Amino acid sequence: MAFAFLRRSPRGGQSVDAAAIEAAVNAPRIGGLDFLRAVAVLFVIWGHATEGRIAALPGLSGLGVKVFFVLSGFLITRLLLDEFAASGRIDFIGFYRRRIARLMPPFYLFLGAGIAVALLRHHTVPWAAILSSVLYVTNYYQAFTGAQTNLVSHCWSLSVEEQFYLLWPVVASFLLRRQANVARALALIVLAVWCWRWVLLASTNASVHYLYRALDTRADELATGCLLAQLVRFPVWRARLAAVMRAPGLGLLLIAAVIALSETNSLNTSFRYGFAFVVEPPMIAVLVLIAVVASTGKGLLARLLGNRFAVHIGQISYGIYLFHGLVGYTVQRFVEQRSGSFWLGVACNFMAVITFASASFRWFETPMRRWISRASAHR
Repeated sequence: MAFAFLRRSPRGGQSVDAAAIEAAVNAPRIGGLDFLRAVAVLFVIWGHATEGRIAALPGLSGLGVKVFFVLSGFLITRLLLDEFAASGRIDFIGFYRRRIARLMPPFYLFLGAGIAVALLRHHTVPWAAILSSVLYVTNYYQAFTGAQTNLVSHCWSLSVEEQFYLLWPVVASFLLRRQANVARALALIVLAVWCWRWVLLASTNASVHYLYRALDTRADELATGCLLAQLVRFPVWRARLAAVMRAPGLGLLLIAAVIALSETNSLNTSFRYGFAFVVEPPMIAVLVLIAVVASTGKGLLARLLGNRFAVHIGQISYGIYLFHGLVGYTVQRFVEQRSGSFWLGVACNFMAVITFASASFRWFETPMRRWISRASAHR
């Protein structure tokens, strides 16, 4: 059976317990996360490449973004908590320097290339949208202007993450220094976002563009990842989560559920944002933990999660996300126009953007990240 491994224990037949979770989340490099990033970015490419062309799983692009948000919350919070536990403080300058070194070089490469291509082809350059992307407020720019498709329209999710990176370390430091209950605070943030979305849904002035793109309507996905990173630090919660993960067929059930819910775009707005957006992030968080624990085990699932090609896709996922429209979709249209084959165009889309992102990661992003880190350390 192709999916038989998903009905077994996430550790390939070994019982999941609190100790297994502790070992997995405290590993120097948490396994399974790159695989999940790969899945998320491939979902995004698929959704955008097939948008308006076929009816097969158009909601996968939105689901991929949700996975990215939960992963970001989980990983960043884990790093912040580890740093505070080790030194009693959070080094904001170091945190933001690492974020700049990781995110800025490929972003400005994409922006420069996109503007150059638009000018060479005598296309209109969306300067206002580009300015909003540089300031990392594209999500709110689109929320209030109708979210037109342009060079940087997909950068709304990057703006959400950057706003999270700006705010959460400060809030986390405040809570930790005062020995506050971080898990309770995060749970209240999640609940507050749910209530705020329900208020907006009850208001006739709320637009779908705002509900989908604003930080204040999507922060629960990031906070859910943050909450997972906090809960797994407590033995009692590791035991509770292990008990949940031992449920037969849980992984397959959650995968089916989140994919089904991601395909509710055609249903009414209240169901999508009032229910689906509420239950999807917790399910994704459990899937993240299943993948992390399973990556430390044996068997088919562990080998799949550690597949070198999938891990590579996860490592270059940021570049893929940035360039998938500029490079991938351009290649797709070119191939389709000359071959007449939509599916060949889609396949070439995937191959082109993965190849480009791999080259960028090796010869541009990594050297730039190291140079920025060395320059900052020298200063």
